[in-house]
Amino acid sequence: MSQPATVDEPFAVRWGRRAVTVPTYLGVGVSIFVFLPVLVLLALAADAVRRTGRLATVRCVLGLALYFACEAVGVVATFLLWVANGVAGAANPERFLSWNLALQDWWARALFGGAIRLFGMRTEVSGGDAVREGPLFLFSRHASTLDTLLPAVFVSHPRTLRLRWVMKRELLWDPCLDVVGQRTRNAFVRRDSDDPEKEIAIVRQLATDLGARDGLLIFPEGTRFSPAKRAQVLARLSTSGQPARLERVQSLRHVLPPRLGGPLALLAARPDVDVVFLAHVGFEGTARLSDVWNGKLVGRTVRLRFWRVPSATIPRDPEGRAEWLDAQWAQIDAWLDAECPATPAAAP
Repeated sequence: MSQPATVDEPFAVRWGRRAVTVPTYLGVGVSIFVFLPVLVLLALAADAVRRTGRLATVRCVLGLALYFACEAVGVVATFLLWVANGVAGAANPERFLSWNLALQDWWARALFGGAIRLFGMRTEVSGGDAVREGPLFLFSRHASTLDTLLPAVFVSHPRTLRLRWVMKRELLWDPCLDVVGQRTRNAFVRRDSDDPEKEIAIVRQLATDLGARDGLLIFPEGTRFSPAKRAQVLARLSTSGQPARLERVQSLRHVLPPRLGGPLALLAARPDVDVVFLAHVGFEGTARLSDVWNGKLVGRTVRLRFWRVPSATIPRDPEGRAEWLDAQWAQIDAWLDAECPATPAAAP
C-alpha cells in the first residue's frame, strides 16, 4: 500500500502549529457549549433588533457550535485512533487508513447534515451513478466554503470510493484537516507558490497509483468564484500572451476559468482515468461569513449535477486537453445560467 502524502514542512513547524490550533479549537469548543444558552439568548435579541425574520443569527451561532463540536470530537478521536492502532498490536497502516477515512466521513457528514437542518436547506442530486466506481478524477466547481463538503458527502465512502483531495495549504490551520488529512492520501498545495512546478508534481504524485476504489478531487478554479476574482483572472490572461484561451473563457459568467496546471498534470499522469465533473447551484452569494450572517443561506435548495467523461474521448495533447477542459467549464457555466438566471453574475 502506498504511504500517505506528507506536507513538506519541518517537524517543528508542524507540531508548533498544532500546539496552537488543537488547544485553541478545544478551548473555543468547550467555551461555546458552556455559554451556549447565553449566546442563543443574545442571538435571539440580535434577530429581534435586525428583524431578519429568519433567525439568521441564532442559526449562525448554532452552526458555529456544531463546527467546534465536530472539531473537538474529531481531535479527540484522532488521538484515540492513534492509541488504538498501537495497542491492537503491530501498527497496521491499512487498518489505520480505514479508521481515519471513516472518521473523515463522519466529520463531513455531521457538518453538512447539521448545516442542512439548521438552515432549512434541501439537496437534489442528478447523475449520481457517475461516481459509483473508480478510478476517477473529480473536477468540482467552487463557490462557497460549504461546497467543499459536497464531494465528501455525495461521492466519497470509506468502503467503496476513497477520495484523495487537493487542498490549499491554509487549511492545515484546521486541526482535523491537518491531522487526518496528513494520515490519508491528500495534497496541501500553495496556490501562489514561487515554484508552481513543485506543487504540480505533488498533485501528479497523488494520481500515479489510483485503483478501482480510488478517486482524486481537485477544484480547478483554485478559489471561490466572485465577479471581482473573475475580472482579475481575465486581466492576467490578457497579459499572458494567450489570446486564444482568453477568447474561449472570457464569456464565462458564473465560474472562474480553470487553472490548467493541476488538471493537465493529472490527465498526463493517468490518461487511462475517467473524469467526472461536479456542477452545483445553491450556494451563490454566500462566499463570505457576512452573507450567511444575513440569512442568505436559509431555505436554499442545493442541486448537484454529475457527469462522467470516458478517458478514451479526452484529447491526448496538452493544447487539446486545455481546450477540452475549457469547453467542459463552459458547459458548467451554461447549466448555471439556466438554473439560476436571476443570480447576479459577472457581465461578459
